[in-house]
Amino acid sequence: MDELARRDRSTRWPFMVDPGLGWRGHRLLRHLVARVDGGRHFVDLSIHTLWSLLAARPGLLRDDPMAARGLYRRGEVVIDSEAISQQSRRELEAIMYGLRVEGLAK
Repeated sequence: MDELARRDRSTRWPFMVDPGLGWRGHRLLRHLVARVDGGRHFVDLSIHTLWSLLAARPGLLRDDPMAARGLYRRGEVVIDSEAISQQSRRELEAIMYGLRVEGLAK
């Protein structure tokens, strides 16, 4: 995702919560939002990773309102489809609720 210096790159997810890296996650956010699509393979993994990223970086969507609106639109389509698991549906519902509360929906 090229937001981290080569020396700070990791193949494990805990880098998302390490405040010492100065990494915000904007590119990863946009990457994951584009994958909230019922026709994509691994949509459940994308939703879960997005949910984890936003839990670790709660202000991320406020920093990128365009991504927030895109996520809300995509979420509206995917949430009622059979393409996602119950866990993904719950996680996506939580994300979309947060977007509405923050005034970032639509």
